Amino acid sequence: MTNRQMETLCEIYSLYEKQTENAAIACHKYCSDCCTTSVTMTRLEGLLILDAVSKKIVTDPISELFDNNVPRFKPRLSTNAYVAACRTATDTPVDDETGDQTGICPFLENNACRIYPVRPFGCRCMISTTKCDQNGYAEIDDYTLTLNTVFLQFIEHLDQDGYFGNMGDVLIYLSSGNEKIPETCNVTPNHPIPALMVPPAHRGRIADLINTLDHLIRSS
Repeated sequence: MTNRQMETLCEIYSLYEKQTENAAIACHKYCSDCCTTSVTMTRLEGLLILDAVSKKIVTDPISELFDNNVPRFKPRLSTNAYVAACRTATDTPVDDETGDQTGICPFLENNACRIYPVRPFGCRCMISTTKCDQNGYAEIDDYTLTLNTVFLQFIEHLDQDGYFGNMGDVLIYLSSGNEKIPETCNVTPNHPIPALMVPPAHRGRIADLINTLDHLIRSS
């Protein structure tokens, strides 16, 4: 893991913010309906969070923040692994079942995120055109879904030697010194991009952005 990779991750985050800064988003500070224990992320994103935690932004030990007795979503496949499976399987791979695994994120305090500047992309891309408490779910247009998927794919590609999983599991492993994927764990290996999940209708609109992301990754 290099400092340049960490810098590239932050540049990708900034690029996403520019892409969505003029979007009609209902999300605002203290809106925390999506702040649950079901957030997923890569190892690199976890290292960025731990760096912030080490600077006493959060004083609670990671092992105490993420209680294994509290249910949390554990993905079977990373984003790129899912895309690869879709390309080779005769049937679409079965989606992960989240169930009733929606405990409150331990980084949430008074409905505000304590790690907001370094929050993972899984939090950043959960944007909605309507307030989630109106319908009980987020409403995201088709192009934003494509945008989010492409960013997820490049973030994983940047950390392709790392792993992907629930935020709690990733942080627990990292805080224990496990930058390499443990033999027995609840995380899954990252993968390089096998193909980009971009429908034909969005290819022209997103082409320049893909070139920018590709350049960022290659220069890291």
